[in-house]
Amino acid sequence: MSICLLGMDSKVKSASIRIHVSDDHSLIRLANGLPWTALEEIALRDLKRTPKGFWWRGPRLILRLHLAAYILQARFDMTDRQMEEELRFNAAFQVFCGCTIIRGWHAIDHTSICKFRLRLKPETARAILIEVVKTAEALGFADPSWMDVDSTVQEANISYPSDANLMLKLAKDGEKLRQWLKDHIKFLPDRILPHALGEISAKAKEYFFLSKKTAIEKKREVFAGLHRLVKKNTYELIDVFNQLNHQELKQMPSRLHRLKDRILENGRRYLLDVAHFIRTGNIKEGKILSFHAAAVACIPKGKSGKPFEFGRVFQLGRIGGNFLIPLACSAVRLEDKHSLLPMIEEHAFIFGAGRLDSIGADKGYYSHKNVLGAFERGVTEIGLQKPGVTDSALSLEHEMMAKRLRDRRAGIEPLIGHAKRFGLAKSRMKSDMATLASGYRSILGFNLRQIERHQEGLMKKTA
Repeated sequence: MSICLLGMDSKVKSASIRIHVSDDHSLIRLANGLPWTALEEIALRDLKRTPKGFWWRGPRLILRLHLAAYILQARFDMTDRQMEEELRFNAAFQVFCGCTIIRGWHAIDHTSICKFRLRLKPETARAILIEVVKTAEALGFADPSWMDVDSTVQEANISYPSDANLMLKLAKDGEKLRQWLKDHIKFLPDRILPHALGEISAKAKEYFFLSKKTAIEKKREVFAGLHRLVKKNTYELIDVFNQLNHQELKQMPSRLHRLKDRILENGRRYLLDVAHFIRTGNIKEGKILSFHAAAVACIPKGKSGKPFEFGRVFQLGRIGGNFLIPLACSAVRLEDKHSLLPMIEEHAFIFGAGRLDSIGADKGYYSHKNVLGAFERGVTEIGLQKPGVTDSALSLEHEMMAKRLRDRRAGIEPLIGHAKRFGLAKSRMKSDMATLASGYRSILGFNLRQIERHQEGLMKKTA
C-alpha cells in the first residue's frame, strides 16, 4: 500500500466550494411534500397578534424561511445556536429553507429563531403537527382506520424537587435580593436584613450529610431547624419589599424583578406547605414543586429506578403508518381513563367521523363507560384490556382478536421511546408555555422523520 503525504505541512486557506443538492435528497423530498401554504396560514394567526395590532410593520420576516427553520429544528432536535450554525454551512438545510426560491434569502441568527418560536402559541405548534399528520395521510403513508392509545410524561426542566434543595434555593435567591437592597437602596425600612445565608447553608449541609443510620427524629429536628431559618429570612425579606415604593423598585434589573416576584408570590405559600409536612408528615396536595415552573405534577409511573416523574402527561395515539397524534393538554395530569373518549373525538376531528374502526389501549384505560362510548362513536373493534380477565375466559374468536389487538398496542411503546429522543423526554425550556410547545414540537419532529422514512421506502406496513 502506498502512502501520500501531500498537504501535511501546508496551511489551510479560505476557498469557495460549490455543493450540489440533488432532488432525491431526503430533506428536499420532505420539503416538496409539506403543505407550506396551510402551515403559513396557521402561523399567521399568531404572527398577526401583536400588542398594538400593527403586525405588518417592523423588520421584514420571511415566513417561508422561519417556518422551515422551525420544522428543521423540530426534526433534528437542535438548539437555536446549533440551528444557526447549520443554516450558515449546511447546503441541504439552506435549500430546504428556500435559498433557491426566495429573493434576498439570508441565514437567520439564533435570536430570530428564538423570537419566532416564542411567538407561536402551544395550540399553534399542535395545529402545525396535526397538519403534518394530515399530509402523511394524503400522501398515503398514514392509515387512520385504527389507533392505539398510551400516555407518557414529559419531564419539566427542574431539578429534583426535594424540600431541602428548594429551601436552600429560596435562601440563595433571597440573598441576591438582599445584596441588591444593600447596594442600591440608601434608606432601607426600619428592619435591616441580616446576612443569614451562611447559617442556612451550614444547616442545609448538616441535613444533607446526615448518615443513613441517623434516627428519623434527629433528621426531622435538623429539617425543622432549616425550615425555621429559611422562614425567618424569607418573611423578613418579603416585609421589606412590601414597604418599598414604586420608584425604588424601578431601579431593579429585570432578572432580579423575576426573583422578587417568585418570592413574593410563592415564598410564603411554599413555606406553609413545608410546615404542614413537618406537622403532619404528609405532603399537602398542590404543593409547589418549582419556583419557575408552575405546570408541574408528581406522576408515579412505577418505573424501575424512577418511581416518580415530575412534569406533564401527554396522551398519544398511534395510527397506521406509525404516526403519533397528541390529545390537547387541557391539564397537567391527564388521567388515562378520562382520556380515551376525548382521544376518539380528537381522531374524528382530525380525520373525520366514522373513520376509526379499531382501537387498543392498556388496562389503565378500561371502564364500562369507555367501552360503551367507543361503540357509540362507531368503533367496531375495541381492544381495551380488562383488569383481572384472562384470555381463557373469552371465546376462541374473541381470544384471537384480544391477542392481536394487545400485540398491536404494544407497538406504541417503542414509538414513544423514539419520540423522547426528539425532546419529549425532558424539556429544555424554562416557562410552562414553552415547555408545552416543546412537547408538541417533539412529536412533530418524530412524525417528520416517519414521513422521510416512508418516502425512502424504509417503512413496513403495519396492521
